[in-house]
Amino acid sequence: MSQGDDEGVDDVSEIVAPQGSPLAVAVVGARDLEASLRFYVDVIGLDAGPETAWSGEAFERLWQLPAGARARCRMLGAGASPVGRILLVEFEERSLPPGTVRETIATRADSQCFGLANLNFYDADIRATTARLRAAGFAFWSDPTQHSLTAGVGNPIEVLFDGPDGVAINLVELASTDPNTRIGQMRAYVERHGRTRTGFTPVVTTSHVVRSIPRARAFYERVLKMGALIDEVMSADRVNLFLRLPQGARTHITFMQGNHMFGKVALGEPLNYAESCTDLVPRAHAPNVGYLAQAFELPGAAAFEAAERACRELDVEFVGAPQTGELPGLGSRRHVMVRNPGSGALQWLLGPAS
Repeated sequence: MSQGDDEGVDDVSEIVAPQGSPLAVAVVGARDLEASLRFYVDVIGLDAGPETAWSGEAFERLWQLPAGARARCRMLGAGASPVGRILLVEFEERSLPPGTVRETIATRADSQCFGLANLNFYDADIRATTARLRAAGFAFWSDPTQHSLTAGVGNPIEVLFDGPDGVAINLVELASTDPNTRIGQMRAYVERHGRTRTGFTPVVTTSHVVRSIPRARAFYERVLKMGALIDEVMSADRVNLFLRLPQGARTHITFMQGNHMFGKVALGEPLNYAESCTDLVPRAHAPNVGYLAQAFELPGAAAFEAAERACRELDVEFVGAPQTGELPGLGSRRHVMVRNPGSGALQWLLGPAS
């Protein structure tokens, strides 16, 4: 991607929430930092920042870890883009109390869960990529599947497979070219701004499965100023096969968007199969392995303070008090960890240091 591609979005008319904060960083607990890097750098084509050691009292408070805990970190992104990055964090087992086990958060390879679920990248030729990665040994959930959504949305082609650290990877080909559709607008944006050296994008969407879309949506709208881009109920057999959902499953989906085409959040609420879903939230904590948190940049000190107030108004749970300090790949930040009221998943709010 070009180095200056994210100084601002050039077609604001295509953005539903020009003041909203998109996903800045997906935080992933890595089992083996080098193995995870090989996937995200060599396969997806993201750029890796320098390795950073993370430790100290502020780190321990943030992740609720014992004294002396340490981690190795790498920030991954595409060029200078501040959106859709991945922070890989390998919590060092030898720095933890004897007997501590780093469990894998996602214990099943399907979409029957609550919590943070997958990372989604756009791909120019999804069928060719699927054949290539299958030959390399990656486990795909199905063949690429085309969705037929409403006329104003368009038609994406998607496929899911097992990525490192138990994180499902969702590839999407934007099949619609009609600029009057949401998919057509996204396709045009990608064509203007380019891809990674291996043909992908930063994280364009990330899945968050919730017990209540209204409660989750209130957080994204009021705290982060995001807007709803797509709102549908999905129930087609081919969709359920693609997602490894039960036959006849009905899922309410709402895509939340900030001030960028990338960094969207896909909210999903199981409408008739919630009892069969696994709750990932109790396991999504340090030092476990997998998708730990979503991080969002607030555009200034006033916006950060407003986000804190909105959290309190929504009775959002704070995981510790706000603090200021150096963060891997991010520099000095004012930040606080909270739980989304729709699922309990960790949401990390980032602001300027002063």
